[in-house]
Amino acid sequence: MKKLFIPIFSLCVLACTKSNTDDNTSNDGATTNDFSRLYAKIYNVKSIDSSGSSSVIIKTTDVPDHKTPFFGTSSAKYEAYNGDNPDFSTKISLMGNISDPTLLSQSITFTLPKKPVVASSHSSTSGGAIGIARNGVVYFNQYNGANAALDELEINNADQYLGHPTPSAGSSGAVYHYHYEPKYLTSTFGNSSFMGFLLDGFPVYGPYENGAKVTTSMLDSYNGHVSSTEDYPNEKIYHYHVISATSSVASVLKLAAPYINGGKYYGTKGTVN
Repeated sequence: MKKLFIPIFSLCVLACTKSNTDDNTSNDGATTNDFSRLYAKIYNVKSIDSSGSSSVIIKTTDVPDHKTPFFGTSSAKYEAYNGDNPDFSTKISLMGNISDPTLLSQSITFTLPKKPVVASSHSSTSGGAIGIARNGVVYFNQYNGANAALDELEINNADQYLGHPTPSAGSSGAVYHYHYEPKYLTSTFGNSSFMGFLLDGFPVYGPYENGAKVTTSMLDSYNGHVSSTEDYPNEKIYHYHVISATSSVASVLKLAAPYINGGKYYGTKGTVN
């Protein structure tokens, strides 16, 4: 029994503590990268095709299934802001230009690795979509358009579900996205539930695990780790975690950075267009 117990304990420590390097590839020999049971949980999308041997293709309109102040006031999905940030505004400033965008349907296609593995070289996340939430809304990283950490300018545009659109509407409308905890999903499905996928095909989970709040000290440099989840209670998977804050006021929400991802992908990223 001693020969079996010692390595399992050691690997658990490696998987459940923050890595000081770019890589955290350890597992306990009982891991899986077959996420087929999670594809079925994606909804509010145009289509999802997991029939291919190497890729899963998800097409989304990026229109949230919840209400938001960023729908026009004449829309049935309009809801005035009712969150806790007194500085919230739908008016978005970009380099001195002010826009007040109204959401319209998009056409966005994600092609994700079907059975992702750790990358030999970890690519950085970039501007725009870095993943797709469970409800078809896109994820963005923790940086703004100038590649600087999100600050009051962006946070004060986050609605009650912590989503907001890109500042320029254009002919196709603004692109709604989550940088932070997707509050509608955690309140609807539970704060330890599956929250979507990043571009490398690894899943994102909520801000709690096994009844405990997840902190960055429990995760590697990509904001993920290897452990069992409520969907994989008898197996272990690599997955990212959303980090939550107690308030959407800028001074508090900034403490939850990096929110979803540490700035690089654990696996080899797919494509989005």
